[in-house]
Amino acid sequence: MKKLIKIIAVTLIAVFALSALMPATVSAGGKLNYVVLGDSIGFGAGVVNPGEACYGRIVADTNGYNYSNHSMCGYNTAAYLLHMQLPNVRSSIKKADIISLSIGGNDFLTSNMAQLGFEAAVLDDLSTFDKIAETFYKNFCKIISEIRELNPDAVILVQTLYNPMNNAITDFYQQGVDRLNAGYRRYQSENPGSIHIVDVGGAFKGHPEYIANDCVHPNAQGNVVIAQLVLRKLSSLGLGTAVTPVINNAGVNNRFTKPFKEFVYMVVDIAEALFPDLFVI
Repeated sequence: MKKLIKIIAVTLIAVFALSALMPATVSAGGKLNYVVLGDSIGFGAGVVNPGEACYGRIVADTNGYNYSNHSMCGYNTAAYLLHMQLPNVRSSIKKADIISLSIGGNDFLTSNMAQLGFEAAVLDDLSTFDKIAETFYKNFCKIISEIRELNPDAVILVQTLYNPMNNAITDFYQQGVDRLNAGYRRYQSENPGSIHIVDVGGAFKGHPEYIANDCVHPNAQGNVVIAQLVLRKLSSLGLGTAVTPVINNAGVNNRFTKPFKEFVYMVVDIAEALFPDLFVI
């Protein structure tokens, strides 16, 4: 009888110990809670059916996660910090097991791009780029701190930024891209284990076919590529087994037509031919 009691006691202790190691935010149905935060890339602005075909939805459908998306088109890091104060956003963050974060591109895109271009190309002055990057990094640190205050245990995936241009102004855009990506990696280096980087920028390099005809956002194919990168990262972290995206609803590319993209590139090419020195940074 004493031996039986000891066996039961040891079994109960083991059960309690294992339960303590389980993620506290897993829903009652046993599914992990997956939340996407950030800007128009996270929203899926490159397709007309983002609710069905953005990369976040694809990841959730593939791994069977509970899913919510609080990305906002046009938001930079400062605006998103305010957005995170909304009760529904805070509630989702608190419940999240996994968070994908795409933020930072608009810190440059919503700045005075004409002025940035003039300073870089004509004055050979990149100090404004550096100032924007410094402000971005401060806000990015606050965003991660805010998430951690609400949820110390969620796995945070941060995407590197890609360069959407494949023409004469590629180098100009790269100035911003490099500074943002350096910020993500700086944070990871200074805070080991706090975030996990998904290298979207590296995967998109040399692949203009992943970019929508609006010249900025990932198109349907680009969203599938990002989904696959996220799935691979989650698999390596033991948070999923699938690495091949499940497409329940195919993405429909946004309403910008191909001639729009071709027109933008043509204007840049003509400007480069007339003023070649302006495109050397």
